[in-house]
Amino acid sequence: MNVRLRKQATGTISARKSAGADASGWEAGRQAGWKHGYHVGACEALQQKLPPSASAQHPIRILYVRAGLRGPFPDLDQAVTEALRGMVSELTVAAPSDNLVALAARSRPDLVLVMHGTQVPGNQVQGIRALGIKTAIWLVDEPYVTDVTTVIAPQYEWLFTHELASIPIYRQLGCQVHYMPLAVNPAVYKPKYVAPQYQSDICFIGNAFFNRVSLIDRIAPTLAARDTRIVGLFWKRLRRYRSLSKGIRVSWISADEAASYYNGAKIVINIHRSHDDKVHNKNSRNLPGLSINPRTYEISASGAFQLTDVRQDLTDFYMPGVELETYSSANELVDKIVYYLQNEEQRKQIALNGFKKTLAQHTYQKRLSQLLQIVFP
Repeated sequence: MNVRLRKQATGTISARKSAGADASGWEAGRQAGWKHGYHVGACEALQQKLPPSASAQHPIRILYVRAGLRGPFPDLDQAVTEALRGMVSELTVAAPSDNLVALAARSRPDLVLVMHGTQVPGNQVQGIRALGIKTAIWLVDEPYVTDVTTVIAPQYEWLFTHELASIPIYRQLGCQVHYMPLAVNPAVYKPKYVAPQYQSDICFIGNAFFNRVSLIDRIAPTLAARDTRIVGLFWKRLRRYRSLSKGIRVSWISADEAASYYNGAKIVINIHRSHDDKVHNKNSRNLPGLSINPRTYEISASGAFQLTDVRQDLTDFYMPGVELETYSSANELVDKIVYYLQNEEQRKQIALNGFKKTLAQHTYQKRLSQLLQIVFP
């Protein structure tokens, strides 16, 4: 065969290989899209079978004071205000920098409910209580800032916290404290169709606290061999950053975009913060973290399969192996990643079970109804 014919033959073979690769890629994409659409449809069908959520209507006026912080707090404030609007006769929303005493004197709410409260001046709380108006605070970032919250919490008549470990401390301080877990806003975290850039085998959303960095470094070979997305701040701390960099996005993202990543992932990893992080925490009492984070609910509400580390109260809310899956070591996490990537039907059934449980029991509407029933029995 002369040189010209050999080049033509080689080009023909390459073209066939390329066409075959394109066809194979198209078919793989079609199947992945079909499976994702089927799962979203299954979630929607399951949701339609659930009884409509109904919360008790309270003929009361609420003044809600936002957290006034960045990060996850604006989304949390939105979730709480949206839930309250359908539950009370009148809702006024304020920033912590507002003149809350003057606002309360004008609107005469039955309750001033403060989210987190680290930005609210103590004299404002005292002034509201002097008007004879009930005050309550919901602490939602414990035990990581307990050095701050143990100072401000006794100023309020009612105290609600999501963290089991801090309850004895507040009782010692004379607070009327109640356990109030976090929850999810299903209007934001929900099953949906997502673009290819949000699709992955494995996903983690959250900032690079040192315990998370340590775990991700340990399982990096497993993650690097698969389509992995890691999104949050400070991830250049990883020793193995280079091997994972193509899937890392060093950024804070909105709740809506986090839900997109959850929807597009086959497996979502949940890694709780460490209670003894001296750099990021204000927890000189070294209180342990016993309660699950809001991400636990948000992943499940998105219809995603979740692999989470274990907190003490986890089994009060979800059944491991049935509604989500757990790990207790890096080796177990790797083993379960490999297993569940290979067992799609089991993975999706667990995700559906977790989705159903979350919508039925773990929304902010449910939590706020419980809170109001405590304050107004």
